Amino acid sequence: QHSFGSLSKVIFTANAESDVGTREGKVKSFGEHHGNLDLKLEKHPDQGGKGGGTNPEELFACGYAACFNGALRLLAVKNGIKIGNSSVKVSVSLGVESETVTAGVPLRLGLAAKIHAEIEGVDGPTAQKCADLAHEFCPYSRATRGNMDVEVVGTAK
Repeated sequence: QHSFGSLSKVIFTANAESDVGTREGKVKSFGEHHGNLDLKLEKHPDQGGKGGGTNPEELFACGYAACFNGALRLLAVKNGIKIGNSSVKVSVSLGVESETVTAGVPLRLGLAAKIHAEIEGVDGPTAQKCADLAHEFCPYSRATRGNMDVEVVGTAK
């Protein structure tokens, strides 16, 4: 038995493909109504790569930031909180959790995220409340909850 919520209705499905180059290859979107995403990936220099391209963690951070900001704006309206413009920055870190054997490899990697929501037209405590509400609702936050460390900060802009 699982403890997560199964989808009762699919709104849409996004599709992506990675080629044999993995972190130094290409990723692209495909399927009906896709955005023609076609990117060259490069390992981050701190991971032994040359840099100069995007990486999976950047792509995850972009999606998380957009989703979180949408959740923030929706929940402000639904909770009667008048806000101005908002921006959300997400930093996603790849790191070592432990040297526990995972799938036969003596290494367990993991992700961590820091979310910083800046909101105009509110004070600091209200900005934090909006960020906390968004974190409760955002599908990315719900998917990562209990699986990785996520720090959420809301500030007045």
